[in-house]
Amino acid sequence: MSTEQLTSRIAAVRSAIGDLASGLSDIASSLEPDELFQLAGELQGLLNAVDGAQLVAIAHAASHETRLTDRGPTQVHQPVGFVDAMAGSEVSLLTGTGQWAAARRVGLAARSAERFPRLLAMIVAGDLPSATVQKVVTTCDGLDVTACAAVEAVLVERLADLDPSRVTGVTRRLASQVAADQLAAAERKGRRDRCVEVSPGPDGSTQWWALLPADRSAAAWAAVRSLADTYTVEDPSLTVDQTRADALLDLLLSNVDVTAKVTIGIPVVTGAEGEAARDAAVAAREAEEGWAAGGGQPVGLGGRGLGSAFSVSAALSGCEVAGVGWIGADTVGALLETVPLEVGRALLDTRTGTTVETVTSAYRPTRAVTGFVTLRDGTCRMWGCSRPAEACDVDHARPWPAGPTSPGNLAGLCRRHHRLKQLRRWQYRLDPDGTVTWTSPSGLRRTTLPEHSVLPPRATASAPASDLQPAQRPPF
Repeated sequence: MSTEQLTSRIAAVRSAIGDLASGLSDIASSLEPDELFQLAGELQGLLNAVDGAQLVAIAHAASHETRLTDRGPTQVHQPVGFVDAMAGSEVSLLTGTGQWAAARRVGLAARSAERFPRLLAMIVAGDLPSATVQKVVTTCDGLDVTACAAVEAVLVERLADLDPSRVTGVTRRLASQVAADQLAAAERKGRRDRCVEVSPGPDGSTQWWALLPADRSAAAWAAVRSLADTYTVEDPSLTVDQTRADALLDLLLSNVDVTAKVTIGIPVVTGAEGEAARDAAVAAREAEEGWAAGGGQPVGLGGRGLGSAFSVSAALSGCEVAGVGWIGADTVGALLETVPLEVGRALLDTRTGTTVETVTSAYRPTRAVTGFVTLRDGTCRMWGCSRPAEACDVDHARPWPAGPTSPGNLAGLCRRHHRLKQLRRWQYRLDPDGTVTWTSPSGLRRTTLPEHSVLPPRATASAPASDLQPAQRPPF
């Protein structure tokens, strides 16, 4: 069967499922709850089968290793189970999932295809959800192929009917019987691989993920629960989750000197008439919002003359902290009062929405150019990647010298995604406003926005600086 035939069949399946969903929606209100739950259970088999088919495709795609040579990228077809370094990024871009979720998906596909093929066949048949197999794969991560086959031989007869909450425990007992020495080695490696990561959550929150030694983790969890219990007594209105979150933060911050750094974007007006426009904007905002001058200094935009009366809440709607998430203006104001906070100011052109630019004619960007790109981007500019820009390479979107060493042609890419760009499969375009658009060989596109930008209103995006009125100014 050819790729075209497979693509055509996938399209037909999607169309059929769409018709099924439409028909179900038409009669759902007339069905009894038991009937709807029954249908939901039957549809799970369909989800499982599609999930399994995708895992098969990912496992085989990831086994193609792409190497950079003097003659350009070359491919080496490795056995199934091998994972190319760029496979996670490819899956992230093509499926629309985040980099971490995509990498986890690739790992499940490769390990299940190599070490648990019978369980993978059960997913493809629709009899087993991939989440169940993920638990088996994770538990057996330190086992070799032979040991995994022995565990699979027992599980294949039991897994479909096994309580999902028991899967990890049962698998671990089987693994202990089959290869106790390998499990012990995996535990020692797990201790070496301990880590803590953070990523942006919903606005105003951050998600934490940690891999910790089990013994110390148990002690830490006991401390969190114990302190949380006292908070519950003090304030019964708090939920258990809230008290545990408060307890964790209080334990982390006790007896610790904390400093932080954020960068806030402050719009300025630039251009031939920028100075006059800036003065007009300052006067208009002082009149509009009642800003008072602190210590005899006029309060201005672009970090000029910011005195003691400067109010973060009045200046902007919030700021993005790379790797942590969005922090509202009130929270920034509170941080200024409670935490030693180093605040940098990004000067944003209200006409273009980009940070005021610095340029060099050399191949290597100057410190000012690098600082500009890092400030503008915030994180790696690959779609779905949250690696801080400070840890990224500054890449020429168009190769130098055809492409100048200026912020309009430079973007931050982490080392992994810099290499992905060099493989010439996915290429990106950097627009004047800082937007990056990635394009695949098939024409699929993914777009990322810079961290620091002010999007001009559509009606006035092309208006000259001198024509900007207070009511037309873009939001902070």
